[in-house]
Amino acid sequence: MTIPSAVAERAPTWEEVPECGACGSDRWRAAGQVCGKRFARCGACGIVRLYDRVAASQLHRLYAGYYPGEDPSPEELRSQLANPTFAHRRTRLEAATPPARRRIFEVGCGDGNFLAYLRGQGWQVHGSEYDPGTVELVRRRHGIELFAGDVVGGTSAGAPFDVVAAYHVLEHVYHPAAWLRALRRMVAPGGIVHLQVPNHGSLTRRLTGAAWASVMFPQHVYFYSPRTLAALLRREGFVPLSTTTWDPWHGPGTVAGSLVNVVRRSTGRGLPWSDALGAGDRADAAAVEVPARRPKLARRLLDGVAARAARVEALAGAGAVVDVIARAE
Repeated sequence: MTIPSAVAERAPTWEEVPECGACGSDRWRAAGQVCGKRFARCGACGIVRLYDRVAASQLHRLYAGYYPGEDPSPEELRSQLANPTFAHRRTRLEAATPPARRRIFEVGCGDGNFLAYLRGQGWQVHGSEYDPGTVELVRRRHGIELFAGDVVGGTSAGAPFDVVAAYHVLEHVYHPAAWLRALRRMVAPGGIVHLQVPNHGSLTRRLTGAAWASVMFPQHVYFYSPRTLAALLRREGFVPLSTTTWDPWHGPGTVAGSLVNVVRRSTGRGLPWSDALGAGDRADAAAVEVPARRPKLARRLLDGVAARAARVEALAGAGAVVDVIARAE
């Protein structure tokens, strides 16, 4: 049901959620806070989530215009399509998918760059986005037609698909169990899902706490580890086939972002989290500032340290992401 905009604007900005959307339990214990809002660890499944979150009626305020509307230059677009995580994902997908079944639906495909990359490698590509403006952006930039909206409420023509993927989407989802059931209906018999989310069990998160770059308050609401995500997938009819905590772009990027946040905090500038709903609704009093461009030498040093640290934590099984390929039973 669509909520009229005038009604939505009068609705409360925040809601308290005692029930876990992954397992249904209402048993929980405190797991810290950010900007005065609480995290809860489920007493049944162990998943960490925001107990205080932006009300469902206000989600349009978080995601409208989430991706920049201006098109990159051809040179910049080529650079974006050369993102090393794309080749990494493709390698993992093609190891699990025979050539005749390389037909993918990416849920929450963002700017469409990964679908454009896969299309260039011979894949049939389909996808969805929540924001109509982003759907139009992908159509204009890449000529790819997307399903507009939430796949829980409906799916694109052409389902089922051999591969259904969602990269850094599940951590945004308010009802993950129901969402995964919807994904399962989209997968063809013998097909797979490929998911990637931030790893709450990462070494960086344990060392940096609320400065962890993947806190991303308040957009990120559920936080998974390899163990808790695998358990959720099994409950919803999937069999995990392959899991890694390494990603060649998100790994170093998460470490670097977390280190920058630690420095911000230690120098009294605070953490960058705001509730992204406008100054009148901010949960904390600290001003949100755009970081100044770092000098080239400092950037190179930071990037070098972050790349090495990301490799080490991934080799220990505690890298920045949980990247799992699972078969739908």
